[in-house]
Formats: sequence, structure tokens, C-alpha cells
Amino acid sequence: MLCEVIAEVTGRPPERERVAFVATFWVMHACDREIYGQPREVHDLVVVPDPPYPSDRRFRSDVVSLVGSRAAPVRIVDPYLKTTFADEFRAALTGRQLLRWQSVARPRVSTRAVMSDRRLAFASRCAESDGPDNLLRRAIALTAPVDVVEQHHELTDWAKSLADPRARVCYSANAHQSSESFRHQLYEQKQMGSLIVFHQHGGGNGIDEHHPGEFHDTTIGDIFYTWGWERPDLGRRLRPLPTALPERHDGEPADRYLLMSLPVTSHFYRFQPFLVPHHVERAVSETINFANALRAGTNLCVRSSGAYVFPMHKLHDSVATLSTDNPKTPGAISATRSRLVVHNYLGTTWLETLALNVPTVCFFDPAVFRPRESARPYFELLRNIGVIHHSGADAAKFVNQLNGNPDAWWNSSEVQEARQAFVARYANFSDHWLQAWSEEFERLLAE
Repeated sequence: MLCEVIAEVTGRPPERERVAFVATFWVMHACDREIYGQPREVHDLVVVPDPPYPSDRRFRSDVVSLVGSRAAPVRIVDPYLKTTFADEFRAALTGRQLLRWQSVARPRVSTRAVMSDRRLAFASRCAESDGPDNLLRRAIALTAPVDVVEQHHELTDWAKSLADPRARVCYSANAHQSSESFRHQLYEQKQMGSLIVFHQHGGGNGIDEHHPGEFHDTTIGDIFYTWGWERPDLGRRLRPLPTALPERHDGEPADRYLLMSLPVTSHFYRFQPFLVPHHVERAVSETINFANALRAGTNLCVRSSGAYVFPMHKLHDSVATLSTDNPKTPGAISATRSRLVVHNYLGTTWLETLALNVPTVCFFDPAVFRPRESARPYFELLRNIGVIHHSGADAAKFVNQLNGNPDAWWNSSEVQEARQAFVARYANFSDHWLQAWSEEFERLLAE
């Protein structure tokens, strides 16, 4: 369907395999939005393209990219590292003969305008008959970003001009999902024989019953590195590889509990449990129940997820002492400054606090989230020891029973054995990640 739109709008048919590689990530979310989320009114035939995915290019990435040999065979773009800048810089310097850190390139293309007339002509023809296929054709024609449609051929030519035969392995944890132009580059490298390898960068992979991002990454990449889990159906195409432990607070924790909230949004963002609006509403409701059930005197600090701020006014009935966390402080530092961390969803942060060995409690509605079959035994272990709860009220009851001393519970042999078993499979973070990377990529180059 997208190939039809690109051909109609640009006047040139695209290469189907390239479109499948570079645009599947956007198409997946467009389909989710139309079928499961909040569909746009495409019958009105108004062209309103999605904005390009916002770039999270960091200044530190640009600086680190200056280190090392341009001829190093493994190209590292947007790794999932929450370390200090000094640690990242040392890693790039130490491994510079094997690994070359690079930033996401921002291409300059001439086409900026939306070709509305051609998009509308295509959408109008599809509006002549109903059915899910034509609905999606209309939605794609009216909502696809400019870099997916109008700029497709220009990005193709740009990527071909930058193809590098010295890059035998191309690695990313984030850029392949956030940048259309980078996917064009990866496609060209793949045609030259480079191995395309991706690394897990968030929660849910290997755990959620269905995870579209995992499906995407394991489909278009040659190898997918996980935080410990395996899938026998993918064989050696899926391999465990640790990532770095996040930067953390080294001193004693403050006398507070930290609640790390999911993004509180009413907009369909992605087809994952904690990003679907009615699931978000349920999580907020359970969070209210949690706060209301805490005993008086409990010091609870609430941390919102980025710009998606938790509605603190809804906690007005709680007798706990409430405060909000500084959003500029990295989440792992806030977590390690706290006596206990509570999560109202299962994203990335709960994996990080478990890996950092911070006392951790999670609650979620089992009607909203279901772990896949292979993960259920580990979830049962965590539930048996008090880490996982199926309601906010139950989680609060457990927290109250800790009597302000979560360490006594957390440091017990039963809890630590269950935590370590889970972390080894689903939260494989390590201070020795660079050595593991070097050994893995050297093996990969020798295969």
C-alpha cells in the first residue's frame, strides 16, 4: 500500500524491499492507530501528515563520534547507554580500533513540501469503496510523513552516496527506530554485505505477550541482542549481550519512597500495554488506590515520565506526604537515592531498578498486561516474594508491612535469589559491558 502511495505522489515506483526495510516501523504504528487506537477521520480526505519522529541526537554523541578510527569495522550508532559522559568517552577511546561511535546523520534534501494534490487524488480513488484495505490506503496517503513519501527517493540517493564498505557490522539500539534516514543508510549497508545488528533498548522485549517493536527488529535485522532472554525459534539470530548499568547515586539513600509513573497521555502512542489510553487510565486509577492506602507519614515522591506528567491533584485523599521528583535528574540516580522504588507499569525502569539492586515493587492490572508463556515462571517468583502485585491497594498493603525498612525484606536470600534469576534473563546490565561487546563483535567478525 505504501509503495502505491510513493509511486503516485513522486511519480517513481520505489523498490519494494527497500520500502519494507525503511518504512515498516511507521506503517506498523499507522495500522495500530487505525485499527486499535484512535483512528483519524480519513473520510474527510484532509492531508495531515504525521511529523517526522523527533530526533534525540545528543551533543555528547557528536563529541564521542570524533574519537577513534574511521576504518574500525563495527559502526556504533545510538547505543542505549545511561552512563556518564566520561564513561562513554572512555569506552569509545578504549575500543576505537574495533568500534567507531557515530552520530545519526541529518541529510539535506530539497523536497520539504507535502504534495497534497497527488495524495488527495490517491485517497479519493480509495474512498470510492469501503473495506479495511482501502481504509488503510487512505490513512497512509493522508498521514504518512514527508520523509516516508515525498523524500523517499532523495533519501535513497543520499544513503547510496554515503555507503561505506569498511563498515562490516552496523549496530544500533535506538536510531533504527527513530530515524527514517538512518534506516535508508542501513539498507544500503545491508546491500553491501554489512551485518545489521540491533540491541534491546527498552522494557517489554522478551516479556510482553505481544511486542511489535521486537517483531520489527528481529524481522529487518540480521542479529538482535537481548538483555539475557532467548527465543529458540530465532536460533543464533537472537543472542544475549549486556548493556551498561546506568549512572547511579553512590551515597546513602534518602528517607523516601519513589513512585516511577508511566507516561500519562490520552493519545494512542504505540501498541504496548502502558501506552494505550484506556490502559493508562487504569494505571492512574490503581496509582490513586496505592497512594490512598499508604499509611500516614509515608514520604512518597512521584516521578513523571518526561513531559507526560502524572496528575498529582488526583492524589488529594492520600494521607502520605507527597512530593514530585526533579525531571532533570536521571531516573536511575533518583531511584538509587530512594529507599524503595514503586512502578505502576512494566516498562524499562523496573528492569533497571532490579538490575541496580534497589528495593523494587510493581503493580499492574493483569487484564491490561500479560507476560508471555516463557516469562511467567519468573513473574510468579517475583510475585511470591512481593515484588509484583496485581493492584495498587495490594502493593500499598505490602509496602506498609515493611515498616519503613525495605532493606530487611530486600536483602533476604529468598528475594535476592529470585531477583538474580530474573535479572540474568531479562535485565542483563553490567559494568563490564564493553569487554562483552568487544568479545562478541570480534567473534561476529570471525564468523
